Amino acid sequence: MNTTFSWRDDFRRDSTVFFYLFPWKITFVLFGAIFSTAGLFQWSYNRLEQAPDLSFIKAVFAVINMIFLELAFSELPFSPQLDLFAVLVPLIGLPLFSIFGIRVIKALRIFFLRAERGQEWQEALVRYTVDHHIIVCGLGRVGYRVATRLVQKYGKRVVAINEAQSPLVEKLMGLGVPVILGNLEEPEVLTKAGLDRAEVVIACTDSDWINLETALRARKLKPSARIVLRQFEDDLTEAFQQKFQVDAVISRSAVAALSFVYAAIGGEILETFELNGQPYALACVPLDPTSPLLGRTIGGVADEQDVTIVAHHHGDRLTVEPPLDTQLTCHDTLFLFTPLQRLVSLIEQSGQSTSGDCGCVIVCGLGNTGYRVAQHLAALSCQVLALDFEPKRLGKRLEMLGVTVLAGDMRWANFLAEVDVKHASAIVACTPDDMVNLQITLHARALNPAIRVVLRIFDDELAEQMRQSLGDKAVVYSTSALAAPDFVAAALNRRNIRSVQLGPVTHSITRLRINGASLAGLPLSNLQAEDDLTILLHTHQGQVNIPPPLETALTPGDEIVIMATEEKLDLLNQRNLTSGPGHSCPSAGGYSPG
Repeated sequence: MNTTFSWRDDFRRDSTVFFYLFPWKITFVLFGAIFSTAGLFQWSYNRLEQAPDLSFIKAVFAVINMIFLELAFSELPFSPQLDLFAVLVPLIGLPLFSIFGIRVIKALRIFFLRAERGQEWQEALVRYTVDHHIIVCGLGRVGYRVATRLVQKYGKRVVAINEAQSPLVEKLMGLGVPVILGNLEEPEVLTKAGLDRAEVVIACTDSDWINLETALRARKLKPSARIVLRQFEDDLTEAFQQKFQVDAVISRSAVAALSFVYAAIGGEILETFELNGQPYALACVPLDPTSPLLGRTIGGVADEQDVTIVAHHHGDRLTVEPPLDTQLTCHDTLFLFTPLQRLVSLIEQSGQSTSGDCGCVIVCGLGNTGYRVAQHLAALSCQVLALDFEPKRLGKRLEMLGVTVLAGDMRWANFLAEVDVKHASAIVACTPDDMVNLQITLHARALNPAIRVVLRIFDDELAEQMRQSLGDKAVVYSTSALAAPDFVAAALNRRNIRSVQLGPVTHSITRLRINGASLAGLPLSNLQAEDDLTILLHTHQGQVNIPPPLETALTPGDEIVIMATEEKLDLLNQRNLTSGPGHSCPSAGGYSPG
């Protein structure tokens, strides 16, 4: 569901705000004063002897002329009894008219000139045009991605809060999203964002403490709101949820790090998934000339490795649900769904692996993401060298895990040469600065043309250019783009639906719990035979089957993980909510991270 503001919606919303911002009070005071003075002036004038009767309309014009010191009423028979009007009317009316004019001009400028719209306009947008909305606190890269996804993909009303103006703030305002500028440590900022009418608050600034403080304040001010909290220390997730009544806790770096890790050792994770505490991955595994899988059939590999092979890429052809008797050849690529712990062995058999004694992986930038990447690589028994500009707290943690940590200018080719990048198998450039990451990557490739590079880039256009320029042994990720779907799913309290691009078609991967509905009793083979749908996993009473036996019949309470087009997924959800004979339709359940 792609939603953008049409010009009609935009005009209707702006007109509503203009109506409320128009200076009605001073308008009523001014015109009330003019009309009452005109009535008094008419009465006084008509009491004069030998004076023709003065109509109320002419009295109004006379008072207006007096305000601007234009004594047009002097053409009427003059009397000293009217001198008081000549003095008091401009003395009182001119300031009132000046205030009225200034405020009207200001309202008109704001309405017609968008550049003139400041915080008063943004606060009015929230106050008069938004309710049942989602508040996104912090418009860094994560907050921006989350807000745009909620607006453009799901059509949700969003109000954003950020400490200061920024290019991302400007972009979000361009989408019609009100943005309140202010310090989240001040309680009135949440009030200005319409917390009393909000349904969800997402605290996703770069500061764990501010996020926690914001979540607690939001829970106190609006107990019924759904709270989604961004935190680095994911081992505190359960404690935060229990003690602070937070609905979901997500670590951006934890979500993104696995993709960086497996790209560094030769695989590419397209999406991750979690079921019963077990992580799963949809991964892309290319086959090198040294792979022992060459000459094997897809069906044989799937049975032996206990994986679901979703698609097979050979030459220029991508086949979804490939025939089981297809033989694998050099430079083929497999798209497969597997438990995460089995992915390393699959990558090793592909001939791509850099784990073990196959070379060193250099991780550049020890922020939250870089720390987790180095930590996971060390856990996979990879030789890891971690680099940063200067010693940091997280670097000390890595040293305690046995990882070598060095400080220096990573943008300098001589420094990369000193740390022996020529003999490294892979380099992960994941500092928060896109330009620094690009400099590291280009210098590393110049020193070692065969090195595998994993590059962190926020800008989508630049990321696509880098993918095309750097060739096959390069993967480009945005950590915020990887993490945003988890925040959105948590905010909407729904199953996490991920988009996966296979060839020209965009597929969705999601979990579906079988209700007592028309799907109950249906064999998996019937679903698998349908177009644009692949069953990746089936679980029954805690037992997980991957790949699932196709003769299995679905029962209420079972869960399946499927990959399908969005249109197919919508139809399947409708069927799952349609009761069959003698069945009821319990809820499909809420958000589950992963």
